[in-house]
Amino acid sequence: MKDSWKFISDPFYKVAGYKAAGWGILGIVITTAIAYGADVHFHGLLHYGGAPHSEWWCFVVEHLVIWLIPSLLVYILSLFCSRSHVRPIDVLGTVAFSQLPFVLLALCMTFPPVRHFMSIQSLQAIEDALSDKMFLFSAIWIGALSLLIAIWVLYWIFRAISVSCNLRGRNLWIVFIVGTFGGDILCRYLIGLCY
Repeated sequence: MKDSWKFISDPFYKVAGYKAAGWGILGIVITTAIAYGADVHFHGLLHYGGAPHSEWWCFVVEHLVIWLIPSLLVYILSLFCSRSHVRPIDVLGTVAFSQLPFVLLALCMTFPPVRHFMSIQSLQAIEDALSDKMFLFSAIWIGALSLLIAIWVLYWIFRAISVSCNLRGRNLWIVFIVGTFGGDILCRYLIGLCY
């Protein structure tokens, strides 16, 4: 149990490089398939919901962008902030692996209350949905679970950057904030071009 918790809290002491990339890419493929089946779009690293187009290639582009853009930003920043030699495969692999919890997030988005809420178009329909106590309870529960999964992904990305770029302290925080949140903004812009 202790080893399982250690792996869940920091998997990068055992998984890095090509192994992390393999597992991460498998997770990206599974997340993309679930998102396509549930018609859930990832608009950025930290944003998800509906979208006007549901062609299969949109889902593929979304997941490639939310993996590659933060990875590239982290790698470029680490060249300036890290005193160690940083390998691109380590950054690409650990960032891909850190997004594995998105599989669970995509599964959460398949639940009927969430799909119903994402399909609502009018203010009146939102008020009607929120007046249904069972719907509201389900939406709050799924929202809280989604938030926890997003926090889990952010924590893993933080640990991934620390290990793959050999960063600590201020430099780690700079690379994490710019790579993750700056990456999210850039991802939203690039993914927005698909629609």
